[in-house]
Amino acid sequence: MCDEQTQKLLDLANGQRPPGSRLVIEQGSFASRLWWVVKAPFRTLMCLSLVTVFFATYFGFMLPVMWARTVWPRLYWFVEGKLYRWLQSFIAYWGYTAGYDVYEYGDDVTTYYRDERVLMMCNHQSTADVPTLMTVLQNKGVASRKTLWLMDIMFRWTPFGIIGNNHGDYFIQQGKSTREKELVRLKKHLHDVFWDRDRRWVILFPEGGFYYKRVESSQSYGKKNGFPHLLYTTLPRMGAVKAILEEVGPRTVDEDEPRERSNSKLKLLKDTVGAIREKKYVKGEA
Repeated sequence: MCDEQTQKLLDLANGQRPPGSRLVIEQGSFASRLWWVVKAPFRTLMCLSLVTVFFATYFGFMLPVMWARTVWPRLYWFVEGKLYRWLQSFIAYWGYTAGYDVYEYGDDVTTYYRDERVLMMCNHQSTADVPTLMTVLQNKGVASRKTLWLMDIMFRWTPFGIIGNNHGDYFIQQGKSTREKELVRLKKHLHDVFWDRDRRWVILFPEGGFYYKRVESSQSYGKKNGFPHLLYTTLPRMGAVKAILEEVGPRTVDEDEPRERSNSKLKLLKDTVGAIREKKYVKGEA
């Protein structure tokens, strides 16, 4: 069980509850509720139409450049990244049309989306986190099209999931029985995708679910194992974070050789030819 203070956050008190635990239809006056009921079907239709139309548009633009995936991968992933960013802007538009504006404040993160590779961990409060984050990514330079999302496997066969699968996102099968196998698969996926496709940001919701659904078990686990007592977030699932840092995180000179990506198969061909020539030269000298 969670503590008394957290329970107050979860209980209905003074008309307020944590984000994600109360529907908008439960709030406001009768007139606002009625208006919400009237416009909900139209907004649902609009959102589904946007994603469906973009799904067809995405593959309509990708098919003509499919040949470049092997012979000119840099061109292929540039086109794919642009389309992927536009898909995010379509989803971000849902919040804008609902009357939400997103403001950022704090330190300047320009250097992180311009020059660095970032593991971004977001406190998961509700489904609205995703379009909000996609709104934020729109002004983050190449990070918006070079992201690698980790999401639940239930989204794999949705329109966004199919596009994400082509982009290189990873879909996690949660559960104790598959945990170890999933971590191995995640590391292999990062090894195959992150560097070769020049990804910059890995986006992860470390709680593995919504705050209000996980906080009780999180606090119980933290108390049992001596971890910090958290009120407004849950303890992160460290398995995925550890796997990501081991595979794509910074390395010291004593560890493996620096990981480089190949921008094209042409570079690999040149390297191979160069190696063959060098061996012939050395053999001739001997």
